[in-house]
Amino acid sequence: MSLYCTTKFTDLMVQVPGRLLFNCCKAYPERINLDWLEKNPGKLFHTDTMVKDRLLMLEDKPCDSCYHGCYKQENKGLISTRQIPKNNNAYIEDAHSPMVNLQISLSTDCNLSCVYCSPEYSTAWQREVANGGEYSIGDHNIASDNWTTLWSKMKQKSRSTQSKFFELLLKEIELAKGLKRISLLGGEPLLNSELTRIIDRAHDKSVQVVTGLGVSDTRLLQLLDKVKGLNVHFSVSAESTNENFEFVRHGISWTDIVRRVQIIKEHGFKVDFISTISNLSIFDFANFCQYAGQTPIGLNHVQTPHFLSPHVLDDKSKQKFLQKLDIIGEHASAVVKMVEKDASDYDRKNIGIYLQQLSHRRSKSLSFLPKHFLKWCGVNALD
Repeated sequence: MSLYCTTKFTDLMVQVPGRLLFNCCKAYPERINLDWLEKNPGKLFHTDTMVKDRLLMLEDKPCDSCYHGCYKQENKGLISTRQIPKNNNAYIEDAHSPMVNLQISLSTDCNLSCVYCSPEYSTAWQREVANGGEYSIGDHNIASDNWTTLWSKMKQKSRSTQSKFFELLLKEIELAKGLKRISLLGGEPLLNSELTRIIDRAHDKSVQVVTGLGVSDTRLLQLLDKVKGLNVHFSVSAESTNENFEFVRHGISWTDIVRRVQIIKEHGFKVDFISTISNLSIFDFANFCQYAGQTPIGLNHVQTPHFLSPHVLDDKSKQKFLQKLDIIGEHASAVVKMVEKDASDYDRKNIGIYLQQLSHRRSKSLSFLPKHFLKWCGVNALD
């Protein structure tokens, strides 16, 4: 297989709390040296590590940072993120090519605890683990490590969005001549008080706010008023409806998200969806596509934890899914690739264990899931 990926030459994700750089959202990170960055303004996208990785790709050689996120998946016969169709697949030969897309993860503050997330990325998950203890599923644990525990205790005024790195990052945005789009991530970016500072620095660049809309209507309306007239659009995280949605994205109701999406549209902002496909959301993805209508949908899929991968399904569930491909439309071929591999017995048992733990801890019924799927993964009761 070709080891080249255009994203490595165009995209950068920055995790502000840990000062981490991901040269594409799935790459293994490197931690930025602030003294180096201060002495080398405008070089955030061209660290020695990133340039070296691109040169390896141009020689069709593997780079270590891409192993866990993509190469490892492909070696197992699974679809990787880089194999999902994208708008730009142009071949770039310059290892010092300009950054085009910048993703910024502002903090872990989030009111949702989505089934595939963890305390590392969500304060709601931190609270759940702190109150009920860690989840243990096979060799996968959902637990707060030392960093997330410390982070949850820090006061807002001392968090790293007001640190030296954040100020240097704002300068990097101004110096990035080829930059076209800034994506603001979380946690939940709408909870972050520094959101508008970055938008103000964007100038002629497109700004994408990736949100689960886990905020009050009042807070949402306040932000919409602040960014009125600016080149901002909202990418809403959702991939299912009703009970399925509320289970997968625990902490928000389906009626709330439908209302808030409508509020954004009524204020004149463009909306699209980012759908993270798992073996739990795939049952209702066709219904979600019908709800979305003409609103664009971008696809992602769960790779970790592995038992939530889209292919961890019983044969009957896969057959029923394949009968709905006409509803899914343009995304059908990509999602088929996500489910076509057979599930291992280990993953089958682990998804059953995880579902029982989630249902018990969150007092959520599993009745929205097909009986044949629950039986297949060893869940004996619907509740």
